[in-house]
Amino acid sequence: MQDENKDLALDVQAATRDTRGRSLSRRDFLKIAGATGAAISMGAGLGGVLAGCSGSSSSSTTASTGPIKFGIMGPMGDPSGKNVLRPAEMMFKTINDAGGVLGRDFEIVGPLDDHNETAQAITAYESLVSQGCNVILGGSIDDVEAALLSRIAQQPDILYLSMFASTQAFMVNVKDDYEHYKTYFMYTPTDRGLYFCVQDPALLLKEKYGWSKVYVFREDMVWTEGIEEFFKTEAPKAGLENVGISVIPVDVEDLTPYFREAEQAGAQIIMTFISVFGERLANQAWEAKLPIAMLGHNGILNDYGYWERSNGAWGPMATTSTWASLEKQTAEWRDFVTQWFTTYSDDPRTPMWLGESTWMGIKSYKEAVERAGTFETQAVIKELEKAYYADAPVAGGFYGDGEGDLPHTWSTPVDKDLVYTENPTRGMGLWESSPYNPMTQWQPPGLAPSGGYVLPGQPEDYGVLVTVYPPKLAGGDFQAPPFFPDSPNA
Repeated sequence: MQDENKDLALDVQAATRDTRGRSLSRRDFLKIAGATGAAISMGAGLGGVLAGCSGSSSSSTTASTGPIKFGIMGPMGDPSGKNVLRPAEMMFKTINDAGGVLGRDFEIVGPLDDHNETAQAITAYESLVSQGCNVILGGSIDDVEAALLSRIAQQPDILYLSMFASTQAFMVNVKDDYEHYKTYFMYTPTDRGLYFCVQDPALLLKEKYGWSKVYVFREDMVWTEGIEEFFKTEAPKAGLENVGISVIPVDVEDLTPYFREAEQAGAQIIMTFISVFGERLANQAWEAKLPIAMLGHNGILNDYGYWERSNGAWGPMATTSTWASLEKQTAEWRDFVTQWFTTYSDDPRTPMWLGESTWMGIKSYKEAVERAGTFETQAVIKELEKAYYADAPVAGGFYGDGEGDLPHTWSTPVDKDLVYTENPTRGMGLWESSPYNPMTQWQPPGLAPSGGYVLPGQPEDYGVLVTVYPPKLAGGDFQAPPFFPDSPNA
């Protein structure tokens, strides 16, 4: 086994550079519990798609028979891990029942739990490599996945499709050392895209209500550091006033002091960048009757079960989600969400962003293999670099080496007129990290637009998750809660 600390140091150095070469603070970014932390196999799934925990250490993509092995790893004990496993379970069953891809079945290896710990993730990754995985679906959070980057670079025949991470600095590796990092693809938009899919709907609120004073809540994790820099730089250009930023510990219990800070700063909008405590934030904002609109990324808040768990707490929180206003989405995605909802009776009953990323990852890999006519890794990479999905829940696709600023980043054309066209022209300066993650808001049935798609068996008095941005996918407008000043819903 390689020296663990040596590899981790290389990874930290790579991951702490942004695209302008600046150093980012990492705090206690890596928590090394030990070089041999155990990864735990969950072993749950749908009939016959799970592999055993033993296998060959060599990749099977060059073989003509046998299943294609997909390793799954991440925090399997929480909803984010399930958002990687469940799409694989459903999609592999459908694919295999139809005869597989080029005559070969898809098979799950694992899933292996990283417990949100770096040492556990290293062990899980090396276990999946040793079991001969062809593709790894990575659900590890950025702070953990950073420790895997140099190891990924040492496996030229294993694709690593990243479902959780969004740190733009990771993609500098692909740009600067394409030959070693070309197996790494990021299916979540990076810092820039994640920032602008919050700023853009904030500008709609500015236009409608005159709200321009913005406060930022970001959790104290690496993925939000780059976003803060974009906020400081880009908000003033758009006519938004930066009135403050709070960096909040992930183990926070009481958020009311942060609410008070935002109120005292005169905030009219709070942008939130949260993956851990978003539901707690939304519930406490509702209980405190916080009279400030909140827009952002808030993790589990966008799961179907939120409405019941929160006893109907809605606005002021709006959050990114891909399953709202499904009547505006493609039939393929609507059917997939419905299948998920009817297949699983426990939360999460609908996909979070990782679920959509995993769906897109498996779909794009399957289609790349079919176009290439082979499972050979280098041929599949070239086809993945041609992938573009204008009608995806989060519009976007990839480009290759020399075709744009950050290859293998989920991206869209800078020219907004080209975003919803097929196969836009690639080139340096022509693409950007996709800012089209839909912004959604839970609304009570009496306020939500009528005629929207309803999941099978959804009670009539259950809340409705409504897309409010972008316009192409919007099923309704942002609704001001009754305790907002001059709210029409008072």
